[in-house]
Amino acid sequence: MSVPHGLAPGVPTPGPFSALLGFRYVSLTDGVAHVEGDPGPEHCNGGGIVHGGYLSSLLDTTSGWAAHSGLPAGSAAPHVQLSVQYVRAALPGSTLVCLGRVVTAGRRIASAEAEITQDGKVIARAITSHAVVSRG
Repeated sequence: MSVPHGLAPGVPTPGPFSALLGFRYVSLTDGVAHVEGDPGPEHCNGGGIVHGGYLSSLLDTTSGWAAHSGLPAGSAAPHVQLSVQYVRAALPGSTLVCLGRVVTAGRRIASAEAEITQDGKVIARAITSHAVVSRG
């Protein structure tokens, strides 16, 4: 696998949806996933703030990557629940940093959490549940 944009080996490239939103997979270390996004005007609602769907997608992506890190190779962990708490408005033009971590990873259920910050301030948080699916 090639390593685009100077990513560390083992850091995947974003899937089509995450790439469309401009997400960057930065790192995955000890069950902690780091994903960033740079929202622009196209990611805003009519009021000029970053759309909640963009934020929830960033939380979903980051918590999912973290949850997968706690599973055996060949397993998948699709989300079955995502609970988001919006804390304050995010503004376009400044990087959103999302850190997610696996909380538990069992044989049937995994859970994770994630938090978005912008300029050092908490924007949104999520807790997630995942069904563990063995492939093969």
